Amino acid sequence: MSGLIKHYKASFIMRSKDPSTLRIIDLWGFKSTKSNKRYIVEVEKFSNHFLGLKFYWKGVADSKERYSLLTNDYEPRTIVMSCVHIMLEYFRKDDCASFGFVAANDINQSNETPHPNKRFRFYRRMMLSIFGTETFAQGYDIKNSIYLLINKGMLQKGSVSISQIEIEISKLYEGEYSLVLEP
Repeated sequence: MSGLIKHYKASFIMRSKDPSTLRIIDLWGFKSTKSNKRYIVEVEKFSNHFLGLKFYWKGVADSKERYSLLTNDYEPRTIVMSCVHIMLEYFRKDDCASFGFVAANDINQSNETPHPNKRFRFYRRMMLSIFGTETFAQGYDIKNSIYLLINKGMLQKGSVSISQIEIEISKLYEGEYSLVLEP
């Protein structure tokens, strides 16, 4: 991973449990020195060492659309890199970890908009440029704007599979999922 891309230092806030799923969710926070906005990163733990990341500006924490709102601060690379550094904290503690995230549509963008959406394209470009193919297989579902960094060791051992991941996702979200690995 390139150490040249700027990021904000994140701090662990707390651990909680989702009452509906009983999954553990860790909350992290960091502050943009450019905009002085605080960001919250939710790291949700799934089975098979799989972690899902979500982030939003704290100022919209109570909004149902908090993952879709844009801040217009023009620093998405720095914000996403701050989330990547949180991911790396988990990977240092668990070298079996895999990661995933959903690229939410913008508020004014309907679900019928041709995929992949703008966020998905941005996340994909960043993940491909940051991570090589040695440690993580990169997978995606363009229709549902899902991007995954799947631990190659776990994939090769058979501890995790694409079909298992699709089943886990379908337990959370209605719809059909078809994950593809990057060539």
